[in-house]
Amino acid sequence: MLLVPCLLLHDSMYYYILDPGKMSLPKFEQVQVELQGLLHEFNISGEFARITTLRTVADLVDVAAARGASTVIVCGNDDTLNQVLAAVGQRDFLIGFIPLDPQSSYLATILGLPNLLTSVKTIAARRIVTIDTATINQLSFISFLEFGVTSNNFSQTGPWKTFQLLSKSATKWTLKIDNSYTLTIQGLGGLVLNSRSTSSKQEKIANPTDGFLDVLVMEEIGKLDIFKYKELIAQGRLEELPNPTIIKCKTVELLEPRGSVVTMFGRAVAKFPAVVSMTGKKQRMIVGKQRTF
Repeated sequence: MLLVPCLLLHDSMYYYILDPGKMSLPKFEQVQVELQGLLHEFNISGEFARITTLRTVADLVDVAAARGASTVIVCGNDDTLNQVLAAVGQRDFLIGFIPLDPQSSYLATILGLPNLLTSVKTIAARRIVTIDTATINQLSFISFLEFGVTSNNFSQTGPWKTFQLLSKSATKWTLKIDNSYTLTIQGLGGLVLNSRSTSSKQEKIANPTDGFLDVLVMEEIGKLDIFKYKELIAQGRLEELPNPTIIKCKTVELLEPRGSVVTMFGRAVAKFPAVVSMTGKKQRMIVGKQRTF
């Protein structure tokens, strides 16, 4: 494994947490060599630590704190960043993200990090925004959750499959909002948004700096309109569909139908019943010029 010597940049120490994920070893080593060269070029080298079965994300975050690091840079995938956000807790780190495979990273788009070079230049520029974090079952996230038919990736779904999914009968979704009132809504599915990769006509939707979640539920769609709205659904812009339900809240309990799956980027993360809430924590993060909020 390649190692980088620890260098201190004025009074700020950069601590890099590397996660190869499912990347092959030759590919990971190739990306790591390129990354090391870029970090040296922009004078932001620091201490590297790689996630292993014996060194978890939580362990490495603890090490970063013990070493006096003020900036933690996550080099990996979206799951790696979410795990670091959860492990950081109330500690006052500045967090940066370098997606090792930007094309497969949704958060790379949200944060404006389209490639390795831009990501490193962004870290060097230190453009800082304070972002809200949310949780579901102790999993921290800055993006969004999906349930019902919206859990499908419609951008990659063929015409017939799209028609089958969106011509289903509506389901009764029961949600409790801010521990205050309970709603039962007929719909095909929905989103719980903190942020997303596409902008909207309504700038207040999916704004990860406003302190609120946005719950969007999609009603049934007429068969003649399915393909008309496919792109909006694929982009998560449900508020632009006819008769959407839009709720702004700090906590939403997903109550029924029990057993319904909640996904994040196509991966199951919970089942109904589950509680999604803002943590109240404002996380300082380094973001790119092309961010979507």
